[in-house]
Amino acid sequence: MRADDEPMNDTRTEASEGPAGALLHLALQLGPLRLPEEAARVALEACAALAGAEAGLMLSEDVPPVALGVEVPAPAEARAILASAALPGSSGDIPTGLPGPARLAVAIPAAGGEAGLLLLAGPTPFQTETRMLLAEAAPLVGQALDRARHLARARMSEVAREALVSRLAHDIRSPLVATQASLEVAQRLLRGQPVTPAIFDALRTGLRSVQLAVELCDDMLEISRLQQSNGLARRQVPLRRLVGETCEMLRYLADQRGVLLEEHQPAAELRAFGDERLLRRMLTNLVTNSLRFAPAGGKVALEGLPGDVEGTVLLRVSDTGPGIPLAERERIFEPFAQGPGEASRGTGLGLALCREVAIAHGGSIWAEERPGGGARFVVRLPAAP
Repeated sequence: MRADDEPMNDTRTEASEGPAGALLHLALQLGPLRLPEEAARVALEACAALAGAEAGLMLSEDVPPVALGVEVPAPAEARAILASAALPGSSGDIPTGLPGPARLAVAIPAAGGEAGLLLLAGPTPFQTETRMLLAEAAPLVGQALDRARHLARARMSEVAREALVSRLAHDIRSPLVATQASLEVAQRLLRGQPVTPAIFDALRTGLRSVQLAVELCDDMLEISRLQQSNGLARRQVPLRRLVGETCEMLRYLADQRGVLLEEHQPAAELRAFGDERLLRRMLTNLVTNSLRFAPAGGKVALEGLPGDVEGTVLLRVSDTGPGIPLAERERIFEPFAQGPGEASRGTGLGLALCREVAIAHGGSIWAEERPGGGARFVVRLPAAP
């Protein structure tokens, strides 16, 4: 397939302003690219436009071959072309299959040596100025490919790490659940028996520690599932039901902590469009987090509101705790991020899970200052159609 005439003309316009303008335009085209295949394709099209070429190939050992105006060569054929490539700046006798009497080969440098080869073909010989311009463009192309390779490798490492964490969480959770069940049985068997209070204290401490570890594994598995796919069971979710059931479930915990849990019922017609199980878990995490930081005698409020953007609804959880410093309001949503004094208050994954749930729904979440002091978490979600 040939490149459209329009983008080629646009690039020639830049070239007509001089080599510096053409190279700047090329750098702007390559700058945002994050995938090696995309960087190779855009570089080939741009360089072909600069040279007025009708066909071309971009070849590299670790990037799938890209073709313009001709069929994409098979990997073995691409390797053979690379192996027989001539010196930069001349076509030599390279079996490329490119049409036309004029050919040009340009080596694409990289941090570790030659990253690949740019081959162009046209109906007329390439001028010296064109050869010089492409020689200057080659390092820009090489840098773009290097950057895209680095980002691709980093993403692969991240995916492998996430898979490992998910597998470990799954494998660790099973024995933890068994331990939790055994401790609960021991508590029941010893109840009413002549044992010292210290034994029950030890059992309660052990049981609570195991429960926290199970919650950590559950959060890690949920985050992994959300990052790997977006298979949400979407439906209309009334905010009134979501807010009411969450408050009812956490009322006992609030009473235990001496915190007033306020429920501001939203209008009956307000509905989110999403996975109700995940939205309830997100809201539970947010309210539980606020209950941890609100002092005895303080207050936590949960409310649903019309969205500040058309087609959205809002969920807000506010507390009268110490608040969140401005510099920390983004970091707290990162996995295992905890502020000063938080080490004993949670796993560090609750807010990270909230963000993944919001993103999976095409929404957003942020923290801000509560009027009068404290913190307020706001979730923006798509409204039901």
